[in-house]
Amino acid sequence: MIPFRTVRKKIGELLIERNIITQGQLNLALEEHRKKGGYLSQHMIALGFATELDIATCLSNQYNFAYLPLKNFSIASGILELIPLKWIKIYTLIPVDRICNVLSVAMADPLNEGIIQMLQRITNCDIEVFISTYSELNEVINRYFGGKLKYLKEIYLDAKDLDKIKTANEFIQTKIYTGRDRREYIRIDKELNISYYFHGKTFQAKTKNISYGGVSFISNVFVPVDTDLACKIYLKDEQYHIDVVMNILRVQAEDELERKDSEEFKRECYEIAGIFDFITVEERESLISFLKENIP
Repeated sequence: MIPFRTVRKKIGELLIERNIITQGQLNLALEEHRKKGGYLSQHMIALGFATELDIATCLSNQYNFAYLPLKNFSIASGILELIPLKWIKIYTLIPVDRICNVLSVAMADPLNEGIIQMLQRITNCDIEVFISTYSELNEVINRYFGGKLKYLKEIYLDAKDLDKIKTANEFIQTKIYTGRDRREYIRIDKELNISYYFHGKTFQAKTKNISYGGVSFISNVFVPVDTDLACKIYLKDEQYHIDVVMNILRVQAEDELERKDSEEFKRECYEIAGIFDFITVEERESLISFLKENIP
């Protein structure tokens, strides 16, 4: 299995250390990111603070990702089919080659390990990451998928759906957390089976509540805040589930009573809550249908 690189610094910090951008420029890019979403690195490029090559070189040097120029690279159709097109487009990545059980994937932003973990799950391959620029990736995605891209569409909710789902209460309710990722979506208290992929292993847990924006679950495994988790949430049964990547915003320890051999004892467990960092259009539709069915 290809080991994960430990990501301790974000792209903004790395660019500052290399005197490519200033703290003031990073703050401006972060403000654009808060307003418009997307990738922080894309906003730095759009604002003229850094070039695509600056970012690719920075990531390559820091984490030993090899740079792969895609302009003249030929990709077999069978390789392209290993990752769903929506993932390819939304996360600006593309599979380029497969040798035995190792799938090589070119990405512009490889620091989200939750996405890499999810790619491992859906392809049943170890993932070897290569760096390319956004321009190169978009060019090659358009080259291979131009005819199919027009059929991709975003999911829109009408006003009555939003009124029903949204409330004045935030999804993440904690006095100490006041960040931009607080959510205003109603939470459905529902115990559902959930499995998540963490440090190369799959763990099972039960949800405490779920919303359009995220989920909280109870687990006996500690997961640090700001971790990206690849999760499978079973909305009804084994067949009716959604695959998501969630970013952990809150972890709270609590004791849980468990009965074993007719004796009660306490074990430490954790309530883990986060927001959905990635969810496909189809799975968002499934989640919306589930919420509509279960909102009182």
